[in-house]
Amino acid sequence: METTVIISTLFRLAKVFDDMGKLLFKAHLDVPLTFDRAQSQALLRRNNRLEFSYQQLKTSKTKLLNQLLATAGADPYLWTKLRRLQALDVASLAAVQANPQFNRQRKINRLKQLIINLQNEKINESTVLTKQALAYLYHVAPDKVAATSKPGPILADPFDSRAFKMDMMALNYLDQYFNVQELQYYVKYLVFIHAHQAAEAVIHYDARTVLPNAEQTGFSAVAYYVTLNRQSYTYISYKGTEGTMDDPRIKSFTQRLDNYVRESYQDWKYNIDAMLIGNTENDEQLQLARRFTRYVVRRVRRINPATIVYGLGHSLGGHFVQTVQLLDEPFDGGYTLNAAPVQLKQIKHYRPDLLSASKWQQLFALTKHNNTQDPAVAMQVHAILGHNYATIENEWFIKDLTRIYFDFPYTFYIGTAHYLNAKNWHYPFVTDVAPYLRKDEIQAYSQFWGNLIRYLKRVETRNGSLMLASLMTYGLQTLREVYAAIKTEQAQQIFAAYARYLYDAHIFKDTPVQVQTNFERELSRPRTALRVLQGEWPFLKSVNNEMVETVIFFHTIEGAQYFTR
Repeated sequence: METTVIISTLFRLAKVFDDMGKLLFKAHLDVPLTFDRAQSQALLRRNNRLEFSYQQLKTSKTKLLNQLLATAGADPYLWTKLRRLQALDVASLAAVQANPQFNRQRKINRLKQLIINLQNEKINESTVLTKQALAYLYHVAPDKVAATSKPGPILADPFDSRAFKMDMMALNYLDQYFNVQELQYYVKYLVFIHAHQAAEAVIHYDARTVLPNAEQTGFSAVAYYVTLNRQSYTYISYKGTEGTMDDPRIKSFTQRLDNYVRESYQDWKYNIDAMLIGNTENDEQLQLARRFTRYVVRRVRRINPATIVYGLGHSLGGHFVQTVQLLDEPFDGGYTLNAAPVQLKQIKHYRPDLLSASKWQQLFALTKHNNTQDPAVAMQVHAILGHNYATIENEWFIKDLTRIYFDFPYTFYIGTAHYLNAKNWHYPFVTDVAPYLRKDEIQAYSQFWGNLIRYLKRVETRNGSLMLASLMTYGLQTLREVYAAIKTEQAQQIFAAYARYLYDAHIFKDTPVQVQTNFERELSRPRTALRVLQGEWPFLKSVNNEMVETVIFFHTIEGAQYFTR
């Protein structure tokens, strides 16, 4: 009886954390209201509702945790997870009771404070800890978990569940909280909770174990072989561009920073130089993605030749799913969320035999000057490819930042496209840069980042602090060049257009007119680049931190999962 009570309480606790995640999403939906004084009046009522919901959830969380701590002390594994949950609860409570970050309790500040409080709840880690406890209990007492869980439709294939796909992709960003056995238990639990069937076996493959140089290049992917009613499935999940400073396996802050900077640099090196620009000398991650995929497919097909193989990926991971499918077609199906685009130069480099010379020419011409997420253009791309790759399902938040990438030359996607949004909601971020910058200007902008990658290559094997210092040095050098070039009419036009885009997208609060005027004034009274960075350039210091954080949140699985079609 006690085990059943523990399971029931854990399910209720998991629901509390899920509701907190939804509340954080709703709070971010309200962030655009803070940009306009007239709109911000609507915040008063909404803040009251959000804060009331948060207080209820927080009270429920503490109450449920206390109940679990009073009943689950006999099991060492459960006790460890619950004590960590208690520590997180105490820390979040202390943060709420401490002095608020904002002295004035204005409507806007109340929303910002609520978001900070919810972030302090460590929702992702808390959710993992709760589900790890449930996964463990599902392993030791599957019948009791099945009897206590919420009933749902039985799915022959877990991949038919969108929630299952989200949870499997999210695992890529939460691996620091798992050992191998916990991962196996966890995947079995996910299969049960989403498909309402019992997985007979789970085998786990990690690219960083299989491929010795994967960690050095920043590539990360995992695969899970699952047997269900004698049918085998394999889910290969590629990680996107999201590092973390919260890795409990690394105790030293300096080491965590070093690891975070290195990982982020390697991902962005590939993002910029290989994916956006199309340089093949920095595409080690793609090569490893293909090698890992081939390795996993060979292994699982030896176990069961009828194994169904799926590709999963968020952000950069979605790029790998589409690119690997286009190059090698290893997947029977796939799903991506907010995927970065495929780069045509990469495809031709590795598979020149994929198309005839005339079709290559058509495809390069089509993708050079068009946004390939335009449905009409996408249809033409698929017609030239001769295959629509309909088994790859792609979802994008309709104003996700990755959609900007599709304005860059030679980028496109394969598979189906579905766009997500929230109802009755205005979001001012701008994803179409075409009205602001021509294709050649976009290419010049991407070249700036390509030059940065080449500049950083000389220190990429050093520590993270040195890489950050080199990044600052490059920024100062480039600013000096811009400072000298801004007198030319063409440079002024490009700068003004890009500044206008950042202003219209609410990334910066300053207007292009003010920026341009200030630039002219500064040029008449020369200052060093460092002095400009210190605040004499209003445009730089007008960055809208709330919008930047919101754009990133809606790109991540944590935020994007709650949008609907």
